Amino acid sequence: MRGVIVLLVIVLASAKVFAQDHAIGVRVGNPIGIVYKRYLQNDRAVEFGIGTSGSGWNSNYYKKSFGDYKRYDNYDYRSHRVRSSVYFQGRYLFQYDIPIEGMVGELDWYWGIGAVLKFGQVDFTYQNQDPPYNVVADSRTDIDFGPEGIAGMEYTFEDIPLTVFGEVSLMLEFADRPLVFRTFAGVGARFNF
Repeated sequence: MRGVIVLLVIVLASAKVFAQDHAIGVRVGNPIGIVYKRYLQNDRAVEFGIGTSGSGWNSNYYKKSFGDYKRYDNYDYRSHRVRSSVYFQGRYLFQYDIPIEGMVGELDWYWGIGAVLKFGQVDFTYQNQDPPYNVVADSRTDIDFGPEGIAGMEYTFEDIPLTVFGEVSLMLEFADRPLVFRTFAGVGARFNF
């Protein structure tokens, strides 16, 4: 992944004309990954992201979800470990300028709607509720999907093709734990071209 990011930086830094209709960069937070943003007419934008999260993120989510799975009836949760996760995000955004007198560059705030699809591999460790209290471990594929609402701010530098941003979003999960709300937050930077 580092090689892809380094190559991306070199290609974008060597470009001579920056129309700034497109932007690609890195997002740090939950999830962490690569984002692409396309600015449209009338202060609109679309954004796509692919990423992952660390094994410590969403710890309470997986602990609480253990009891929702029928296959774990009559067992007590002991621990879990997230081996891998992949997030896909698609968004439609509404951009608004924040005019500040004397400010160099451009400050915007935005909001929008989108969807999140996540695949994760989770290892659960649990034990029988009755004697002999055997400890058991198994793995399951966790698939989450739902709409999200997004709000954020971004600052675009005047002299360099760089935008920095911060955002939060709220997802309403439809699968696999219907009607559960999940929050996401992140900061990042995008190169404009």
